[in-house]
Amino acid sequence: MMRIDATNITSPLGLTTAENYAAVKRGETGLKVMDGCLGVSVRFCVGMFTESQRAALQVDGCSWFESLVLHSVQEALSHSSVQASSPRTLLVIGTSTAGIEELGEVPEKDKNFLTPGLAAQKVARRLGFVTTPLVVSNACISGATAQMLAQRLMEAGHYDAAVVCGADVLSSFVLAGFDSFKALSPTVCRPFDLERLGLNIGECAATMVLKNDGQGEGWHIVDGCLNNDAYHVSAPIPSGDGICRTIQKILTPELKDAMACVTAHGTATMFNDQMESKGIANAGLGDIPTTAYKPHFGHTFGASGVVEPIITMCSLDEGLILPVMGFEEIGVSGKIKVCATAESTSKRTFIKTQSGFGSCNGSVIYSRESWPAPARVEVSYETVRQVSITPESLRMDGADAPVEASGATLVSELYKKYLSDGSRFFKMDLFSRLAYIGTGLLAKDSLEGIAPEDIAILLFTVNGSVLADRKHLSTYTHPDEYYPSPSVFINTLPNVVLGEIAMKNTIKGETTLVMLPERDERLKEMIFAATTAATRPAAVLCGWVDCPAEDDFFAELNLLKIKE
Repeated sequence: MMRIDATNITSPLGLTTAENYAAVKRGETGLKVMDGCLGVSVRFCVGMFTESQRAALQVDGCSWFESLVLHSVQEALSHSSVQASSPRTLLVIGTSTAGIEELGEVPEKDKNFLTPGLAAQKVARRLGFVTTPLVVSNACISGATAQMLAQRLMEAGHYDAAVVCGADVLSSFVLAGFDSFKALSPTVCRPFDLERLGLNIGECAATMVLKNDGQGEGWHIVDGCLNNDAYHVSAPIPSGDGICRTIQKILTPELKDAMACVTAHGTATMFNDQMESKGIANAGLGDIPTTAYKPHFGHTFGASGVVEPIITMCSLDEGLILPVMGFEEIGVSGKIKVCATAESTSKRTFIKTQSGFGSCNGSVIYSRESWPAPARVEVSYETVRQVSITPESLRMDGADAPVEASGATLVSELYKKYLSDGSRFFKMDLFSRLAYIGTGLLAKDSLEGIAPEDIAILLFTVNGSVLADRKHLSTYTHPDEYYPSPSVFINTLPNVVLGEIAMKNTIKGETTLVMLPERDERLKEMIFAATTAATRPAAVLCGWVDCPAEDDFFAELNLLKIKE
């Protein structure tokens, strides 16, 4: 188990973990109603730093996102013996959009904008890290995924310590996108309540410093599970199947007996809360208290999977389970026990649940008690199929295939020729089309007989969904031409293609997208080995997909199967 050596929360409620916890315990919120925010002329209730807070946190030469991450990581490290300069210390950032607000200042012809991977590298170098930082972009479960990735790489022996920071910032980019979904509440959100109206967006950075030093004193990450429900890229599965399976995979009878509470995702949207309540109840946790913190912070996306468990650790250290602020009457059908008032407890174990766009789900168990470490066994895989796509070529299993078109038209040609499955292919961005056609070619007639839960997807990229980002940017930057579209905005989350692939091929195992500063085969192989040792899927769709421009892209993907 990984020990949590130090933490930080940097949010509108405070700049330290202690300040944030004290504010939450007092029932305070960092959310406020604004008529128009960051150039988007709609009424929002958001969790936004004040001008004075921003001025204090802003670092010269850094974006707002980078500045927030710098402060949180630096403050957490100041309470730890972990040295950033050690070649055995890793930085992992979990984020949904990173510093996307900077994209509008970069000329469209410039392909060398500051990608999330390069932003992470900039932060890492300023803090003295000498190892290559990793960025996990798994929408709302990015923070949980970052913790799992760090834990696995440490268990594999590559690092002795890891700094995990979940962060996202408020921007017109995100506000306009969620406004297009009509999912935003004009008042402070009320998770699981009958009168809930939707979510609030917040900005935050939260950090955990992890050490691989056995069963030492303090909080530990016991185990975690990630999966895909292969249902819809933006709508939660009504049954709660994905969340339920993540809980069941890691919850032993002994851990259930020790469980103080569930710290839920609790977005306060009509469908996500309903889904999550069903998943928690069906997993057998409906009889223990459920709490949620988004009425205090808003939905902080990549940060939520880090800040929310930190608050629960603080509360359980005081023997308290904090209530869901604003909750009055149950408004979901899943039979769960939502905390309406603070409760006392002597237990020091809890589970954090999350779900997000791209059909992804995650659960992580934390404890102050000692538990046996989950089994991790290195397994061998063999490549059974290969696909390579460039603007001029298609190569399958070592042989060139005939093509007629080139550039983006070639990708459409391949879809019409080989798949043509009635999907929303032509609504996808080029990055997603590349990944979708490449994995589709690999999976075609190759996954029969393998259980959906036993198939995984692990993709790597540098630029991610930058073309979709630019397209969404154009839909709201001119007030007279304000027309943000959910079908455009959804493609700005680079992990959404994982949901498209999962639905196409009925894949319900773990699906993850990792962003790096540059292409690095050594890191890719290291992450693949550590991930498969922890999860042991029977088959994995794995490889690189990158698309910085319409005429500059490649996909190099493999289907690997476990050796018998």
